[in-house]
Amino acid sequence: MRTTTDYYSASGPSLDACAFLGQRYDEGRGYKPFEGECWLLSIQREAEGALSAVNHFGSTGWWTRLWRSPTGGVFVSSTTDAKVLYHPDLQGEPENDFESKKLGVTLNGVWGLDDDFVLAWGATFEGTRHVFRYDGKKWKELPAPDFEVRAMHGLAPNFVYAVGVGGGIARWNGKAWKNFPAPTDEVLNSVFVADEDEMYATGGAGSLLEGSAHGWGRIAEGPVPGMPLLGVAKLSASSPTSGPWTLMLARTCSSPVETSSPRPWTARPSLRAGVTSS
Repeated sequence: MRTTTDYYSASGPSLDACAFLGQRYDEGRGYKPFEGECWLLSIQREAEGALSAVNHFGSTGWWTRLWRSPTGGVFVSSTTDAKVLYHPDLQGEPENDFESKKLGVTLNGVWGLDDDFVLAWGATFEGTRHVFRYDGKKWKELPAPDFEVRAMHGLAPNFVYAVGVGGGIARWNGKAWKNFPAPTDEVLNSVFVADEDEMYATGGAGSLLEGSAHGWGRIAEGPVPGMPLLGVAKLSASSPTSGPWTLMLARTCSSPVETSSPRPWTARPSLRAGVTSS
């Protein structure tokens, strides 16, 4: 048996204040719950200034996503036991116990704005879709989009985008979801909202989409036909890139154009060690 390790779903404001997930499994069989392992790790700076990865907690289940709040709290969604795990501060107080809340459905992800607005989402085997909100004290179910959600991102409690199966795209206004037509029916794996008139999403067949308040268009494809694009973010010129072996798409034009028009992008590998962000 050849064992392989993957790292995914990193979250944090900087490399030395970052938490992420890892999987270890039989390369020939792929990751399977109760055969492989999932681990929650963080990057911490040692006394002499070097960075090291710290392993905090493990499971033989399947953890889908991680989100780190601005105060350092870490939320992890689990698909096998339908729970959200929570730790208040991995960096500052790692000795604290993990808490968990069972939400009753297979969870595909978790993301939030702050400790008082955290969203988790998932679906049942019967095909019902569910979204839950944590308000700092308890979890409450919200209406869900009419597709299976794979990722969420937004700017405020009344401005959140969700993407998912079948090219599903929807925006939450604090009360209801509004659907947007997508130029693809592939599974959309990630979404990033830069502002109210600029957002991006990536697809399981390699599409890079850009959206505005008026609609969405395909602006690029991955450099390898059919290769999934798993994450997207808009970085400032001073932002560090992430890795390892992360493929980045960089826009080479500076003037805005209509979202229906293709824009020139170039692929370049990341040169910075780390983990792929999401």
